[in-house]
Amino acid sequence: MLNSPRLVVDTNIVVSGLISTGTNPSKILDAIHKKKILLLVSDEVVSEYLRVLEYPHIRKYKKITDETISHLTALFINEGERVEILNEITASPDPNDDKFLSLAVEGKADGIITGDKGDLLSLKEISGIPIITAREAVEKYKL
Repeated sequence: MLNSPRLVVDTNIVVSGLISTGTNPSKILDAIHKKKILLLVSDEVVSEYLRVLEYPHIRKYKKITDETISHLTALFINEGERVEILNEITASPDPNDDKFLSLAVEGKADGIITGDKGDLLSLKEISGIPIITAREAVEKYKL
């Protein structure tokens, strides 16, 4: 994982990647599993991932099972690099997205991957860290 890009992955990419195989978000999850990406995580981000995966409208998808969530939790813990957030960033139009910005800056990320067309992508970058789509990440990092 020495040369793997250090990336923050927004919750919408995680959910989309689980629901739809063969898509750019699913390629992102696969790249994390294959250690082509070093996933940066914080306690707050992992909590959000797991909270959102429990939503009834998400759990209705047959691919989102207790076993899937258990495997994903292990992936976050075992393959992710945990970053302690010491300085909160408050730059997003949506305050709920600030946790991803804080994680990226604190973890010295190479990028933030999101499908959030409005808020995060509208920022384009934070502290020199690009905010890109899953498609852009797949192309840029050859996933």
